[in-house]
Amino acid sequence: MRFRNVAVVAVALLVVLSGCSAFGGTGAEPSNDSETDANGMEDVEDGEDEAEKQEDGEDEETEQLDEGVEPNGTENETDDDGGGDSGNTTADAEWTPPEEPNRPLEDKREDRIERVEFVDKEPAEDGEGYSNFNLEVVANTSMENVDPPEHGDVVGEPYFFVKINEDEQKIVERTGHVRMEENGTYHIEVRPAGIEEFGEGALTVEVFLMDEDKDWDDIYDAVGKDVQFNPDTGDENSSPTDDESDSNDT
Repeated sequence: MRFRNVAVVAVALLVVLSGCSAFGGTGAEPSNDSETDANGMEDVEDGEDEAEKQEDGEDEETEQLDEGVEPNGTENETDDDGGGDSGNTTADAEWTPPEEPNRPLEDKREDRIERVEFVDKEPAEDGEGYSNFNLEVVANTSMENVDPPEHGDVVGEPYFFVKINEDEQKIVERTGHVRMEENGTYHIEVRPAGIEEFGEGALTVEVFLMDEDKDWDDIYDAVGKDVQFNPDTGDENSSPTDDESDSNDT
């Protein structure tokens, strides 16, 4: 009987000990759930920071474009219909006769050209006059309501042409359509090859402000100015080279 009691107590002790070891084993293994949650939160925060940086960059780029600045920090450059001056590059430019205006011309002259100036002037080799020049024109080219409705569009198409000497009536340059401004400044290139035939002497350079029409073009103003023209003579007045001198001696 005593042995049976001892056996029951021993079994009970084994059961209690096995339960404690089971509880201890379960508690000994660390849980990864908290680490996973923490890493997930870090990933979300990193993604949000990156998105905010990208959005800030896009906002800054948009602001720069709105202010006329490229994303690299340089200002946008525009050149409106010959209104800008990038230096004199016309000295050796090829010349062909420009397109004639639609004739007969209708005279609607007003005081629209404020001034005409010679710019980019290159002195002649002998110091008398100029071998090359361009023109700067300040004028009112606003033509929002100048054409009759039967033409289909009441908005004008302003342009300039340049004529040499009133008696010659030779057009040497013609611009494209220029922007409309009440007080605009326009740069007109004059290629020397177009006026060389006049030779050395005084030239009357006349600038016309025109409106291009389907049937005939309209004259809105014309201003002329004189300039002493002296084209370069090239090699005609140059002294012979050493090779040429040796050849002549023989």
